[in-house]
Amino acid sequence: MRMSYHRAFGLHLEDLVVAVIDNRRPMLSVMRAMLAAIGVGRIETFESPTEALQSMQTDTPDLVIAAASMQPLSGAALVRAMRDALAGPLCFVPAMVMSAHAKPSLVDEVLRAGAHQVLVLPTSASTLYRRLDWLLNDDRPFELKGEHYVVAGMEERLALSIQRPVYAPDVTVFSPLVEAPLLEAEPELPRAARN
Repeated sequence: MRMSYHRAFGLHLEDLVVAVIDNRRPMLSVMRAMLAAIGVGRIETFESPTEALQSMQTDTPDLVIAAASMQPLSGAALVRAMRDALAGPLCFVPAMVMSAHAKPSLVDEVLRAGAHQVLVLPTSASTLYRRLDWLLNDDRPFELKGEHYVVAGMEERLALSIQRPVYAPDVTVFSPLVEAPLLEAEPELPRAARN
């Protein structure tokens, strides 16, 4: 079963209602300032993800931007709760999860939970504007998988992602190319001369 579009599809920035959720008050202030600077219509901020969920059930925003690391719910857990088929209109609200540590495992987790994007911090107002502009034009529908909605095609796209190999030099193998520069290095100065 498919839903045509997410709640923010086709809206203009000045008509957008955005809920920003983060346990860190300074980050809420930074995000509020950036969203206001790019012309977002209304900005709601929440320090508690559980309070945000309760509030959004009655006053549904057009977009949610949530921190990845929060207590008692992580960003992925918050998005998963939003995507529950019984969440009413909240299940069709697009979500971005923000993190300074966007490791592949985190990206995979939040996208599988139903988020549209991962916003890597720190970010700028211009980058945020481009991300929002892309999102407002993102016509991917939702599809119901079990009891949760996910962005259509996301599972397939993540399954095609190939893990990049991690480079770890083998220090047991002698290489003249590696050793040669060490022979030409300047001699180390005595400790007294370094100070």
